Formats: sequence, structure tokens, C-alpha cells
Amino acid sequence: MEMQDYLSREIKQIKNERGDEIEVEVRRYEKHYHAIATICEDKPPFKDYFAEATDRKRMNALRKALKDLYEQAYSYPTMQFILYPRKNDDTQGEG
Repeated sequence: MEMQDYLSREIKQIKNERGDEIEVEVRRYEKHYHAIATICEDKPPFKDYFAEATDRKRMNALRKALKDLYEQAYSYPTMQFILYPRKNDDTQGEG
């Protein structure tokens, strides 16, 4: 798999709930997607984490990469609302 063989590419920067900037890149190849997620800080506390994943589906590749990134950076799995958004549920929060 060569970098120049991809069919399309998108890059986005997002800020998470901790204020860290996460950059995600998703490349589409003929039979799969390749997602790369990074956290790189320019000022203290310095963070430099990198994760990547592949899958036949775009969102699955992205979810896998973000999950790995959060496990590295924060030592816990990626927040569920980012990976698996809940439907609007009126019973949420009840006992």
C-alpha cells in the first residue's frame, strides 16, 4: 500500500473535551480505509501520540484509531459519546 495509491483523503482538526487538538486523516483506498489520529502539543504538558487503523468501513477505521489514541494519551478507552453517539433517550439518567 503506497501513499500515492489512495483514492481520496480528508484531514480535520478537532478539540476534545480536555482541550487537546486532535488531527485525524482518513484515506480511502480501493478496498479499505486507513485512519490516522494524532495528538501533538506545542507547549507543556507535552503530548505526542499517534494511532492508526484500517477497516473496510470509514467510520470503523476512524473509531479504531481514536480508541487507540485515547488509550495511549489518557489511559482509558475513548469516550463513548464520541465513538457511539446515543440516540435521544428520555430515560437517560433515571435509576
